[in-house]
Amino acid sequence: MEAAGSMDALADVLKTIRLNAQTYFCSDFVSPWGMEIAHSPEGLFHVAVKGQCWLMLPQAEHPLLLEEGDIVAFPTGGAHSICDAKDSPRLPGHHVVENILDGNNLFNPEHHAATSHTLLCGSFSYDSSVKHPFLIDLPCFIHIKAKENQSMDWLTSLVDVLANETRVSSPGSTLMVDRLTEILFIQLIRAYIKQSPQNLNYMAALADPQIGSALNLIHAETQAYWTVERLGNAVALSRTAFTEKFSKLVGMAPKTYLLNGRMRKAKALLENSELSMYDIAERTGYSSEAAFSKAFKLFFNKTPGQARREPHS
Repeated sequence: MEAAGSMDALADVLKTIRLNAQTYFCSDFVSPWGMEIAHSPEGLFHVAVKGQCWLMLPQAEHPLLLEEGDIVAFPTGGAHSICDAKDSPRLPGHHVVENILDGNNLFNPEHHAATSHTLLCGSFSYDSSVKHPFLIDLPCFIHIKAKENQSMDWLTSLVDVLANETRVSSPGSTLMVDRLTEILFIQLIRAYIKQSPQNLNYMAALADPQIGSALNLIHAETQAYWTVERLGNAVALSRTAFTEKFSKLVGMAPKTYLLNGRMRKAKALLENSELSMYDIAERTGYSSEAAFSKAFKLFFNKTPGQARREPHS
């Protein structure tokens, strides 16, 4: 019997989609300033570290005031504008980022001594070839209001450390900033789940006592042990009730989710381990290499041998 795993489903999903998070800058801006940010294949985020600013969304009737400490994120890369005042001129966001990374802050001329705002900006990227329900159900917009989330002191502390590490150049700073930004992404998703408990999607599935537990068991699987019936028994639901609830929240039947997860793990083992084809087939639930190879080719449109030989990042 497969032991009850301690694997956190979200952690395994983030590994599967190859989350890559980075902070572009934490910079001081002098008014007037503004950025026009086009739709991006990457997720984007901003933190109003110091001062208030305005956020404009294409479909919103009115601008949104971001107060000091507020965090906004666009996990699916939505277009938007951010500026110190509603009527401030705006430069293309990519142009601003490129200049700041080159040491040229367009919004803080040297002859200005007074800083009006400090903004922290960065991105989240994912492997778009992975058709995982987590990516499909990512929210378009997350807004964490500092005044309404005073109980989340840990988030404020995280932002403070991230801002400080971004500004200084110390040994290990680059790695530290990347890891802290990944943690920020996880905390934003957690906050979103807490803010939107009524949503019926993968985020709600992660937080659900029964389906979340089942997802943890699936992602902790090292051998092809779990079946729909066993998972239902493990979370005290009948097979029918479990299948209905899982399908409603996750967006696919548990049998399909199990198969997809095993195939992705098999591909990762082919790419990153020296395990034999037979061992990988067995871990994926197939009694022969031939059956495994046929199923793998149907899923990825390539043979296991091709997957093992291909270069990968």
